[in-house]
Amino acid sequence: MLNIQRFHIKIALVCSLFLIFIISIGCIENSEGNTTASISINFESGSIGQVHQISDTEFKLALADDNDNPELPSHWRNWWYVSIKNLSVDQVTIIHLSNRGWPYYYLPVYSYDNKNWNRFSENEVFKNPENELIIEKQFEFPTVWIARFYPYTYSDLQSYLQTISDNPFIDIGIAGTTQEDYPIHLITVTDFDSPDSEKKRIWMHARSHPAEICPSFLIEGLINYLLTDTQKTQNILKKFIFNIVPMHNVDGVIAGNYRTTTQNENLEVMWFFDIEDPVFLTDEAPKEVRVLHQAILELIQTGPPIDIALNLHASNSEPGIKPFFYAHFGTQALGYNEQEASLWKKQLQFIDRIAMHYGADMLEPAPDEGGDSFATKFYPESWWWHNFQDQVMAITIETTYGQAGYSPSWVEPDDYREMGKAVALAIRDYYDEDSPRVRSATKHKIEHRKTKLKYPELYPPHDPNELKE
Repeated sequence: MLNIQRFHIKIALVCSLFLIFIISIGCIENSEGNTTASISINFESGSIGQVHQISDTEFKLALADDNDNPELPSHWRNWWYVSIKNLSVDQVTIIHLSNRGWPYYYLPVYSYDNKNWNRFSENEVFKNPENELIIEKQFEFPTVWIARFYPYTYSDLQSYLQTISDNPFIDIGIAGTTQEDYPIHLITVTDFDSPDSEKKRIWMHARSHPAEICPSFLIEGLINYLLTDTQKTQNILKKFIFNIVPMHNVDGVIAGNYRTTTQNENLEVMWFFDIEDPVFLTDEAPKEVRVLHQAILELIQTGPPIDIALNLHASNSEPGIKPFFYAHFGTQALGYNEQEASLWKKQLQFIDRIAMHYGADMLEPAPDEGGDSFATKFYPESWWWHNFQDQVMAITIETTYGQAGYSPSWVEPDDYREMGKAVALAIRDYYDEDSPRVRSATKHKIEHRKTKLKYPELYPPHDPNELKE
C-alpha cells in the first residue's frame, strides 16, 4: 500500500490562514503611525535588499541575495516583491531597481490589493546603462504591491487546492515535510474507478527553485483542463495517473528566495545518488529531495510504473525567448548508443506533441544534440537515467517570464494555464507514434535565432548548474 502521509486539506488551509494572519500583523506594526511613503516586505514571499528613500516619490531598491547570503552567485538575484504604503496619488513615483542578477529588460507587475495583478507598460519601465530598471508611474491608490512576476505563494497554492479538493478525480496528499516542517503536497489526478493496471503513470514536480513561478500556473491549467468533465478528459483520466508535486521548495517560497532553500541549497542539483546503487540517495541529499525520492519509490512499488517524469522550471532570459526543453543525448549517427538515442527520440516526440497543441512557433527550436554530461551530475533527470535509462521519458520544461512568444504582449498567467492544457493533450498523444513531426531540430535554426538577440552569448541563460548539457 502507498505509505504517503495524508493530511486533510482543511487543516493545511487553517495553517496557511494562520501564517497570513501573523504576516498581516507584521505589516500593520510596520506601517502603524507612518504618514510618509514606506516600503515593506513583511508578507509571504516578500523580498528586497537595501532600500534608499530619496523622497516620498522616489526610491532606490537593490535586490537581495537568497537568505542575504553574499556568497551565492550574483545571477541568482532575480526575485523581488515589495509593498509601498502612503504613496502620493497626485505625483509620479520613481523606483530605481539595482543589483540585478541578469542584464535583461523586463516589465514587473503591480497590484492594489495583492490579489489582482497588472503588468507595467513599456512606457513606464526603462533600463539605464548601469543596468538599473527604472519604473515611473502615477499610481491610482496610496498602497501598491510590486513584484518581479505575478506572485504565486504557498498560500495561493493552499487556496487553489481548496477549490479542487472535493472533486472525485482528485486526491490531495502530503508526500512529506520540508526542513521547516511545511507540508509538500502530492496531487493525484485520475479516474479512481478505472483499474490502475491499465494506466500510464505521469510524474511532475515544480518550484524546486522557489521564485520560478510560471509552472504553478501551468499546473493549474493542466489540472483545470483534466477536471472539465468532457469525453476527452474522461478518456485521459481512464488511461493515465497524474502524480504532481506543485511546490517542492516551500520554505524558499515563503522566505521570498529565488533559487534556494532557507539553508542555501539548490535542490535541483542535489539528487545525490549512490554511484554503486543509484536507486538510493546519499545522506547529503536535502530533506526535500529525499521526500520526492521516497514518494517516487512508493508509487513505483504500488504500480503502475512511471512512464513520463516532467521537471518544471522557469528561465530568466531575454523577453523574446520562448519556453524550451533540456533534451538529452542525440541520434546513433552522432555516436550515441541505442538506449541513449531512444531517449532522445522520445523527448523530441514529446516536444512535438506539445508544439501540436500549444503552437510550433511558441517554443524555442530544439538542437540537433542534447549531450550527455547531465549523466555525470545530480539532476532529477540524472537519477532517472541511471535507474531507468530510456524506460522513463524524463525531461525539463523551461518556461520564460517575458513575452514568451506572445510579442508584443507579455506573458500572462492564463497563457501558461493554456500551456498546461497543451501538456495534458501532449501526454495523451505522446503514445501515438503515427502522429507527424511538426518541428525540425536544427542547429542552423538556433544560430539564426541568436542573431536576433541582444545577448546571444547568454542563450539560453548560462548557469553552470543548470545547463544540463
